[in-house]
Amino acid sequence: MRRGQGSRQADIAREAGVSQSTVSQVLRGAGDLSRISPETQRRVLTAARRLRYTTSPQQRVAAQSRNAPLLLGVHTFEPIFPTSIGDYYFEFLQGIEEQAGIESCNLVLFTAARDEGGIRRIYRNGVNGLGQAAGSLILGHRAHLDDLARLAADGHQFVYIGHREVPGVEICYVGGDYRAATGRIVDDLVALGHRSFGYLGESSRYEPQADRWDGFAAALDRFGLPVPTPAYVNPDELTAQWLDDSLAAATTAILVESVSLLRVLHAIISLRGLRIPEDVSVVLLVDDPNGEVGGQPWAAMHIPRNAMGAWAVRLLTALLTDPAGEYERQVLLPCSHTLDRTVGPPRT
Repeated sequence: MRRGQGSRQADIAREAGVSQSTVSQVLRGAGDLSRISPETQRRVLTAARRLRYTTSPQQRVAAQSRNAPLLLGVHTFEPIFPTSIGDYYFEFLQGIEEQAGIESCNLVLFTAARDEGGIRRIYRNGVNGLGQAAGSLILGHRAHLDDLARLAADGHQFVYIGHREVPGVEICYVGGDYRAATGRIVDDLVALGHRSFGYLGESSRYEPQADRWDGFAAALDRFGLPVPTPAYVNPDELTAQWLDDSLAAATTAILVESVSLLRVLHAIISLRGLRIPEDVSVVLLVDDPNGEVGGQPWAAMHIPRNAMGAWAVRLLTALLTDPAGEYERQVLLPCSHTLDRTVGPPRT
C-alpha cells in the first residue's frame, strides 16, 4: 500500500472496502448528495487520513466554495493547435469552448510530452499530467488505451470525444453514430439502384472506422447483397489496379473513409478518363471541411462535431457535480448525410 503523496483514490477504496466512485464522491464533499451513509463516509475519510492522501489545489478550492468555477482540462493525443476554421478539429474545440462558457467553467490545455511513436502521453514518470484539472476532455485519432485505463483507475473523471472502448474499463465518451449513418447511406444508394459496392478504408482501424464498416456490411446483409472485401490501405498504397478490378466486378458505388484516400481515388479516376457520378458514384464517410478534393462538394457523411464537443462538456460537468446521477455516460449522436453531385443512378 502506497502512502503519502503516492496514495491514490484507488488505494483508499481498497483500504475502506468501497468502490472508487464512492471515494471520489466523499472526497469531493458530495457524500450526502449521493446518499452515501455517514458510516461509509467516515470509513473513507479515515482511510484517506491513514494513507495521508492529499488533493490537488484545484480540488481543495472547489471543496471550499461551491461557486468556484470548475477547471476542465483538454488533452489531445496529437497536436491540433493552432487550428483554423477549415481544420477537422475546429468545430470540436468551438463546441467545447462555447459550452464551457455556458457551464461557467474554465479550460486549460495540456500538452504532455510525446512518446517514441509521436503520441502525447498523459502519464510521465508515473505522474498524471492532468491532475491539476477537476476533470478532463480527451480527444485525438490515436488514443493511448493504457493511459485511459490508468486514468480511470486513478479516479480522474474524463470524457473521451469519440467512440473508444478500453478493455476492462467502461469509460465515458461522446461520439458519432457512424454505424447507423453508414447504414442509411447504403439504404439511399440501394434506392437509387446500386447493387454492387466498393469500400476504401483507413489502414489504422479504431472504433469509428470499425463502426462505419459494420454499418456498411450490416446494411448489405439486410438487402441480401454481396459484401465486398474492403481495401484497408494507406493513401500511397492505393493503386489504379484496385479501381480497375472494382469496376470489372460491376461496382457502381464506392464508399471512402478519409479525405486522404478520396484525394488519391479522385486522381486515379481522372487519369482513367472516368466521370463522377456518371461512371461511378463516390461517397465520403467523413466531412471535408476545406472542400479541397477536386474543388467541389462531395456526397458525404456529416459529423456533429460542434455538438459532440458541447455534449462532452455537459457530460463532464455532470460527472463532477452529480456523479451518481441517472444519465447516459456513453453517447452516440446521430449523423446526417448528403448524396448530391457525386452520386447518381448506376451506369447501364
